[in-house]
Parts: sequence; structure tokens; C-alpha cells
Amino acid sequence: MPKHFPPLLLPLILVTLTGHMALSGGRLSGSLYALSVGSPELVVGIFMAMFSVLPALAAMSIGRWVDRMGALPVIRLGVLAVLIGALVPVLWLSVPSLFVMAVLIGFGFNAMSVASQHTVGAMAQGKTAEQRLRNFGWYALGHSASSALGPFISGLLIDHIGFRTAFATMAGFTCVACWLVFKRLRKLPAAAKSEAAGDDQPKPQAWHDLLAAPELRRIYYVSMALACTWDLFIVMLPVLGTRLGFSASVIGTVFSLFAVGTFVSRALMPWLSTRFREWQIMRAAMVIIALVFILLPWASAAAAFMLLGFLFGTSVGFSQPNMLSLLHAAAPGGRGGEALGLRSLIGNSSSVMVPIAFGLAVGPLGVAPLLWAGATLISSALPAAHRGVRHHLG
Repeated sequence: MPKHFPPLLLPLILVTLTGHMALSGGRLSGSLYALSVGSPELVVGIFMAMFSVLPALAAMSIGRWVDRMGALPVIRLGVLAVLIGALVPVLWLSVPSLFVMAVLIGFGFNAMSVASQHTVGAMAQGKTAEQRLRNFGWYALGHSASSALGPFISGLLIDHIGFRTAFATMAGFTCVACWLVFKRLRKLPAAAKSEAAGDDQPKPQAWHDLLAAPELRRIYYVSMALACTWDLFIVMLPVLGTRLGFSASVIGTVFSLFAVGTFVSRALMPWLSTRFREWQIMRAAMVIIALVFILLPWASAAAAFMLLGFLFGTSVGFSQPNMLSLLHAAAPGGRGGEALGLRSLIGNSSSVMVPIAFGLAVGPLGVAPLLWAGATLISSALPAAHRGVRHHLG
């Protein structure tokens, strides 16, 4: 076990890994199933968006639940919703059932994520920013591992056995997540509960008060740009891969190499945290993301896509732990869950709008202009990241 590794962090990492398999595998399996039965690309875009509809609507409420009740009840609610959603296509495999699956899994995993992230931040309370960043880097490894394994396993199962087996396997991983939550997280410390949870505390302020601080405005704008580019990449891969004639295994491998990139970058985070500040790492990652989106339209071969997917994953992998560390440090006292909820609202709103916009625009415009629009968006956030560097180093 690494030095200064909090005891309850490992169960949280494993819960994230096994709970996210249903989302990462289900997203690929569902989109490929919809395309296989002749659904138009717009339906695929709407299906992808369904994972984020309830999280976008409930994000602020979830954050306030965590502040008021603590993390454990919210994690338990979330993992049960994921399990029910994962079982739906196993029992009834159709395009409508995939939409039900997406809504339930999206809501459930978002609740698990907000509560778990709040807990990880609380584990570093009173410690250094370096320790906080290390904690978030270790925590993010579970998400990276499941992002690699889910699409890879699903793609292989679809090609060699069938869609229903792929969905059933992802549901099996969710059963493991349930066991971990109810058996291994029962002693989640009270420190994971916000100080604002007491009855004598004032009522929550309006969410837009969080935007009064310049540092939080920087964090939220950069989070929005990163979320849009991530969603564009995710929804683009199955559509473009199918257009190019790639098999489910090849498309799943591209997804997995992207996730391997996130894993590598997050594994490096404890080492990088001792040498660079959060905004420095973010600025470099955003430059690489912009370059990848500029080059993607010319990467028609699977090997080129795999390489760019890995580079994109490496850059995106740096974003989550650094953004979470910055947000935890900048959030007002007693409103940590709410601040995470607003970040979740931004990310999930992007996950609703970007896939639908892609589905509407890819027909008349093609893929290249949409990717270049993504490069423009992430480039527009670079000045904010640069100001963050100057603020922290000045």
C-alpha cells in the first residue's frame, strides 16, 4: 500500500471500478445494438444523452443530499439504481429498454460519484494540497480501469456470444459493487459528512453564489470545455467506427486504449503532484486535447485512431483529479457537496446536449467540422487555465 494511503480509499476505488462497468460497457453495447437493428445515428445520440438527463436535473440536489445526510446513504441509493438499470436489458433487450437502462445507470452512478468524491476530499481535510491531489489521483484509477475494461469486454462478448451476454456481464460487476457498498463501506467515517449538515446551520444559498469567486468561475468554465470535448469524443467513436467498417472489438479496443491513457496519467499523478501545481498540469493537458481534435479527421486507420485515443485519454486523465482537487480547495465551507453538484450539473448537461447536437449535425456537416469545433472550444478555455497558473504561482 502506498505511503499515506487512507484505509477506506481502496474500497471506494473498487466500488467506482465495478459500479462504472455497467455504464462504460452499457454505453458501447447499447449504441452498437441500436445501430445493429437499423436505428438512425440520432437515436444513438439520444441514447448517449439519456445517461445524463437525470444527473443534470438532480445534480444540485444530490450534492445537497451529501452535505445534509453524509456520503454513505447516497452511495447506497446510487448503486441500487445502477443495478436495476443494468438488469433491464438482460430481462428485456430492445431499444426502448436501453433508454430505461441509460436513465437509471446514469442517475445511480452520478450519485455514487458525487458522494465518493466528497468523501475522498474529506479524507485529506487538514492535510496538504499534494496529499489531496494524490488521493484524487488514486481514486480516479478505478474509473480509468473500468473505462478500459467495460468496452473491451463488451466488444469481445458482442462479437463472440451476443449482446444479452454482454449486458448480463456488466450487471454481474454491479452486483460486486453492491456487495462492496453494503459490506465494506459500513464504517465510512462521519468526516465524509459535510459540516453543513447540522440542524443549526443556515439554509443553502443560491447555487449561483458559487460563481462569485474568480477561482470557481475558472474551474467551472474549464470543466465545461473538458466535458464537451470528452462527450464529443465518446459519441463520435461508435458512429465513425461503424462508418469505417470497424468491428465491435476494434471499436471497443479504441475505447479501451483511451481508458488506458487515463489510467497511465492518473497513475503518474502522485509523482506529478510533487513537481507541478494543478493548473500547470491542466494547461498542458488542454493543449494536447486541442491538437488531438485537430488531427482526428485525418486518422482514418484504426491504428491512428488508437494512438490519438490513447493521447486524448492521457490528457483527459489528468483533468479529473486536478479539477476535483482545485474544486475541493476553492469550495466555500460547508458547501463542498453542492460545489461538486454544480460541476456534475455542468458535465451532465454537456452529456445531454453534445450527443444530441452531434446526432443532428453529423449528417449534414460530417465529423471533421464538429471535431474542429471541439478543438476551438477547449482552446477558448486555455486563457482561464493560464490565469489559474499565474494566480497560484504569483
